[in-house]
Amino acid sequence: MATLLKQQPSSHEMNYPDFVGYINQWNVLPGAYSTLNEWAIFSRLGPEGRLLQFGCTTGFQARELAVLTGCTAHGLDVSGPAVDAARHNAALYAPEARVTYECGDAHSFTPDRPYTHIALGGGLRFFPNPDGIIARLPQLLVDGGCILASPFYVRSEIPQELLERGRRVFGVLPTTEGYDEVMAPYLRYEVIYESRKELAIESDEQVRNYCRSTIERAARFHQIDDRDWKEEMFDRLFEVRQTSNALRPYQGYNVLVLRYRASTYPHRYVELF
Repeated sequence: MATLLKQQPSSHEMNYPDFVGYINQWNVLPGAYSTLNEWAIFSRLGPEGRLLQFGCTTGFQARELAVLTGCTAHGLDVSGPAVDAARHNAALYAPEARVTYECGDAHSFTPDRPYTHIALGGGLRFFPNPDGIIARLPQLLVDGGCILASPFYVRSEIPQELLERGRRVFGVLPTTEGYDEVMAPYLRYEVIYESRKELAIESDEQVRNYCRSTIERAARFHQIDDRDWKEEMFDRLFEVRQTSNALRPYQGYNVLVLRYRASTYPHRYVELF
């Protein structure tokens, strides 16, 4: 991670992505390891694969896919603190993995050569133009390459008060679109695999344990022993997790493996069953 800070920053001074990076929250995708394994199996990702992850935050998806499959992975994120944390995590938790990270904008990123796989996870909501990202993927993929996604969709209407709480906590409005609307831009590609999922709700004690573990690790790294600072950081992370929990009864997500082929894109010739 970045060099130790001279001052103890307030959590209120940081936007959500930078806060996640600073405390090194493992900001995982919907389904966590279960989704990664489905992606790896059904996209045939292996040691010859070259994976790009957009919105890598603290590096979980790219790192763990590199560990699981032996692929070469590269993560991209606009948050400097998040990229610093991703590099730190890779060095500490997966030193043998072939994974690198870069601070950059997915809308303008241009690689030296195309990738075999691109992971989007469930984070497209944080991009200014999500549909624009999906539309430019053919420029970044080999012919026959795979897109790995796990988007949220709503199963029932979310109360307005909860939506506004989500906007305040995450910095963006939570997903309000239903399944068909969320899926529409993905259907330019061939749907190789799909599994629709429900979200589990964590207990307060499970959330507290997760938050305590994360904040204590951040305090050790930054060499901060200030009780007020720890409580402030804990309270913000706890609110993040509690808001996610409150949204879960209204949400679903799906695990997707999509294929880009120049000969069919952007048309669809196979029915969806």
